[in-house]
Amino acid sequence: MTIKGAAVLLLIGVVAAPASAAEYLTAVTSEVYQTNGTPREIATRASTCIAQHLAPGKVDAQLIINSDLDSGVVVARSAVEYPDLVMRWQIRSVFTFEAREGRFRIEQTDLERFNDMSGGWSPIGKWTGSGWKKAETAFMASADVVARCVMNPPRRADF
Repeated sequence: MTIKGAAVLLLIGVVAAPASAAEYLTAVTSEVYQTNGTPREIATRASTCIAQHLAPGKVDAQLIINSDLDSGVVVARSAVEYPDLVMRWQIRSVFTFEAREGRFRIEQTDLERFNDMSGGWSPIGKWTGSGWKKAETAFMASADVVARCVMNPPRRADF
């Protein structure tokens, strides 16, 4: 086989090799938190905490989009901003709070991010230089704020 023939076979092998699929950050799930209460009691506290600490991320959008307190489920929209070097990113998700007897977790799905330079909302790629870990940290921080509120609801003085 000539060098030219080997180069052609090598080129065909590279072109025919399956491209690696791009990976995206598609969901962020919290730890399972322990707290007192029935699913209804926990989800009721969560509804209040979500209303106090989250923003829907769309103009005139409803924050809580579904809730089944008896089943311990509250579904909301969530949007936050975070810095990454010189840019400020906006991220949003569907924020699902799920309670069971004495415990709960938070899962965020439909993850997207936006900044003025990126050309609109887009998925969050998980590759070097994409800044996806900072986005993941910001999603986890929003869940943590709600979780702390659910576990330690503010005490209201009688008035």
